[in-house]
Amino acid sequence: VISVNSMVISKQRRNEPKAASASQWKNPLLISIGTLIVITLTNYITIAKYVNQNGKTELTNDIKPSSSSTSRLQRKANSLTGYWWPSKDDGGILAKIHKVQHPADCSSPSTKFFVLRSLKQFKKDTRGLTAFAHAGSSHLLHALTDGDKFRKFGSRVFITDDKLWPMAKGCVNGPETRECYFEPLTSCKLSDVDPLNTSDRAAVLEDVKAEYDRSIRTLYSARKLWFRLTGQKYSWTGLTGGDTDHSHINMLAATLAYYLRPKDHIRKQIDKRLRQSLPADIDPDRTIGVPIRRSDKCYGHTLEGSAKGELHCPPLDAYLNGVKQFMDFDPLVENVIVTSEDKAACDEFVDLLKGELPQLRIILNVGDVQQGTGSGSKLEAYVDQASNEDVVASALTSMHLHLRARYFVITSMSTWTSTIAVIARVYGFASEIFVHDVGRNHNTFSALARHGCEPVHGEASRMKEI
Repeated sequence: VISVNSMVISKQRRNEPKAASASQWKNPLLISIGTLIVITLTNYITIAKYVNQNGKTELTNDIKPSSSSTSRLQRKANSLTGYWWPSKDDGGILAKIHKVQHPADCSSPSTKFFVLRSLKQFKKDTRGLTAFAHAGSSHLLHALTDGDKFRKFGSRVFITDDKLWPMAKGCVNGPETRECYFEPLTSCKLSDVDPLNTSDRAAVLEDVKAEYDRSIRTLYSARKLWFRLTGQKYSWTGLTGGDTDHSHINMLAATLAYYLRPKDHIRKQIDKRLRQSLPADIDPDRTIGVPIRRSDKCYGHTLEGSAKGELHCPPLDAYLNGVKQFMDFDPLVENVIVTSEDKAACDEFVDLLKGELPQLRIILNVGDVQQGTGSGSKLEAYVDQASNEDVVASALTSMHLHLRARYFVITSMSTWTSTIAVIARVYGFASEIFVHDVGRNHNTFSALARHGCEPVHGEASRMKEI
């Protein structure tokens, strides 16, 4: 038995690996390999402990953005088929405007104001949404720069009076003013401004171009249709280079966007309408926007209570040719967004598209009121069972729809379609913007809508400011 056990033990020992001799460990190659193994194991243990202590961490080259930038970018990306609008939380010019418009102490003698007064015949004011917004944004710039004297006198807080705004008649969610539908322009109240009868602290502009004592705490606007033109639009921002180095259209789009921030109940309506109208797979870079402005905009209309016509409205064939031009330029185009306050024109244009460009997917504003006018004084009179709020929410939905387009066919004779192009250039979802103008106006605003910059050489001589 002893002999057999000895044999078994001897066999097991022969099968076991031999221990390295002292001379073998002096081999430089073995020493290097051993050291490398130890370092690798040490690093692995260190990383494992870190992951265990800090939760799951992807060990890749993808650097996670900060939570603020993630939420901001994702908010827009996730809102492709729902409500989105730029806000102060995005930083930039909007945040700067918000800061000026929300001073620490509205009652302080050092807080100065510019009060926009309504027209004398405010109950018959026929201006539409974007005409109001364009005037409002221009007066806002006047306040921010204090009439191009910011460097010496600082900014003023911009605030509007509380007279009736015709579009807000019958408002059930606020006063019958702009604030029925849109966020307040400032945290200050009219009770913070100096009344007109305090001559030592308040002054009134007799004309939009009139000069005034800028030491006066409260300045009241002239009750005129137009506004003062601001030359030093960036003077109040603190950015060096001013208007020479920075874009006019960025400032214009920001002031318009600030003026047109909807209140929560309007945001919810816009969101609902957008989700009903936009397909889930829409690609803005493959989309054409055609905001058709007709009805009361055209010479010879018979709409009672609306503004007088302002142009010979381009034929619908001109809009169709614009769409064809973009399709020839970019064969990848798949969608066309068609909107209009004029139902007959919209229906006719849709029929043209179906007949001549059947490959296009047509996107409409589902449930669009199409009140048949862009004038603001008697909106409720044109469509049965439609309130002013319905019309405003519907019109704003059309504007928001077009932010999902890359190519536009517009008439720059219309403030409405020009405003859509301007805002889309800065805040739209597409990678770039192209505009085909079928009814050309000749002013700075229309030039910004067409090509995103001031009038080019040869065009400037024909320009006139409005």
